[in-house]
Amino acid sequence: MQPTPESQLDDVTAPRKRKSLAISLCMPRIFCVAALFALIAGSTNSPASDGAAAGRKAGPQAKELLMTFWNQVKDADTKGLEASLDPSWQVARADGSYMNKSEFLVKVGNGKIELDAFKFGPMKTTRHESSLVVRYMATAEYTIKGSRYKGTPAPYLATFIRQGGRWLMTSQANFDLPAK
Repeated sequence: MQPTPESQLDDVTAPRKRKSLAISLCMPRIFCVAALFALIAGSTNSPASDGAAAGRKAGPQAKELLMTFWNQVKDADTKGLEASLDPSWQVARADGSYMNKSEFLVKVGNGKIELDAFKFGPMKTTRHESSLVVRYMATAEYTIKGSRYKGTPAPYLATFIRQGGRWLMTSQANFDLPAK
């Protein structure tokens, strides 16, 4: 027999049932709110937020490092590049081609890579301890192994590591495509 609403009023367990039902319905909400507050409070001391703050401070330094690299390529300054590129350095391009440091230095030195002009767009930097990552836009006019790139804005990614008190570039990703 199912109790009727009137009989529930007479039942002494009815208030307890309603109270436990209300608590069981609210607990997931309370848990979610508590988890959200814990997440927000914890994020102020997380490495990601520290990295973002360091990235903001590293922005001007990152631009200077990139200017040095691009000017060294433009001037075919293989001695400067030798000093500023880490031995593990690599470049990867949107067309699937890639080079290591020694291959790149040879191509720059013998004119197979010619950079005529460049201009940087927005940059986003992140830094953690001795590593620096720069995602940026650049417009460049250059030739690589006979393929001409016409100077449309394209995304790039560069990484640096701090060794012996100075920054060395460890990689460069170029997402520009040659002119057709």
